[in-house]
Amino acid sequence: MVNGVFFSSIASYIQDHRVRHYCLEVPFDPPEEYPELPFIEGTNKSNIVYKMIRELLQQLNLDNENFGTPRWNPFKDIIKPGNTVLIKPNLVTHKHYLGKDALYSTIVHGSIIRPIIDYVYIALQGNGSIIIADNPIESADFKSLMEFTQIQNLADNLIKRGYEGLKVIDLRPRVSKEEKKGNFYYESLPGDPLGYVTIDLGKDSLFAELDEDGEIHYYTLADRTVDHIDPKYNEKSKTDDYHNPSTHRYIVSRSVLNADTIINVAKMKSHCKAGISLALKNMIGTVYEKDCMPHHRPGLPPEGDSFPIYPATHYIMARKIYSALKRCLQMHRMPGVKTFRNWLQKNKILVGQQIEHGNWKGNDTIWRTILDLNRIAVYADKDGKMRDMPQRSQFALIDGIVSQQGEGPMAGKSVSTSVIVGGFNPVLVDALAIKTMGLDYQLFKSVSKAREIEKWKLLNGKEPDLSFPGIEVPNLRFELSKGWR
Repeated sequence: MVNGVFFSSIASYIQDHRVRHYCLEVPFDPPEEYPELPFIEGTNKSNIVYKMIRELLQQLNLDNENFGTPRWNPFKDIIKPGNTVLIKPNLVTHKHYLGKDALYSTIVHGSIIRPIIDYVYIALQGNGSIIIADNPIESADFKSLMEFTQIQNLADNLIKRGYEGLKVIDLRPRVSKEEKKGNFYYESLPGDPLGYVTIDLGKDSLFAELDEDGEIHYYTLADRTVDHIDPKYNEKSKTDDYHNPSTHRYIVSRSVLNADTIINVAKMKSHCKAGISLALKNMIGTVYEKDCMPHHRPGLPPEGDSFPIYPATHYIMARKIYSALKRCLQMHRMPGVKTFRNWLQKNKILVGQQIEHGNWKGNDTIWRTILDLNRIAVYADKDGKMRDMPQRSQFALIDGIVSQQGEGPMAGKSVSTSVIVGGFNPVLVDALAIKTMGLDYQLFKSVSKAREIEKWKLLNGKEPDLSFPGIEVPNLRFELSKGWR
């Protein structure tokens, strides 16, 4: 059964129940010969995902008059010869605690990237650059990511076929590693070859409305100077250096700002902090320094949003004991950590067993970071100066072939949903994706608050109702993380 919906050439979805997984044969050639792709050297009948993405572009009425002919160029209105195009996949991490099969639900696979490269290549007409880039979490092994997704292998194959100007970049300036003694350390990486730029949104940041509330601390789990175990810890963080009443700064990869077009390739996932992780949330991976992104605020509402209620004392004490014991046993290379961890898991004491660190629907912080970064992606020029007019075009695609629900974005359950959502505005694409997930967009501030932005808007008054009334979609009945249920 194949379903699709078309809505005013703005956002569209396609679902094919025959497609339960990805094509795994590099370089993920199309399943048949298409007239607009005379340069393709072969076909792969099993790669139905390619066909789905092609049909999605058709449903959006892109270059409709030329569809079915060698002249079809669906991205011609947003990509011109000589442009630099950034393809931004959601990569995140190289592992999932449930194993390899579950990892497919966490990150974007190379077979999703292949048709995008081809249609960008057509639009560039042999003159321009295609950059595939992301900034995964600091502990992610990029080589393992590339081996699993086959993205680097795909790029190498296409370069041999003559795709000039195609490259893959790990945007991270460093990677964190753990010693056998349990201590963490950093290794430097080449990072973004164009460097990074600091952008201060100041009073126009969505955090500015909180500046009147007095001293506020902003936390992220990437900041190891903060005691993330003590629920009543409320001290200055590294993130406070970037966000305070005098400044609201983000450090962004210059390769992102140097792009003429961003192709945002997101994953359909639930998210413990933001509720959902779709196209808007994917812009988190454009940032150089993780510490500059507030994720939650210490304490309870209304001053903080880390907890709906404080965890029980025995829960905190057991976590502290585990942390200390783990370090001690690792330092002396002694067994026992796994046994104790299993006991904690059984008694629901490990991280994630109770609602903390902003992992609930009361999180009033991370949506501001998400929308600030999306405004930067649209309005910041190549030097990081915010302009009144959009500086680059966008296209958003959400990979929902294998999705993740429950305790996402990295510990949820894999589910085959066989759907792809796409369009030109990430807010509208997210809203349509949320509807296909069987959810209400008003629950998620990263989407519902987008219409309220007055400066550097992500929507205008002509955009449709974000609930897409009258549009029939598959009701996937997504399960959110427990803090959002």
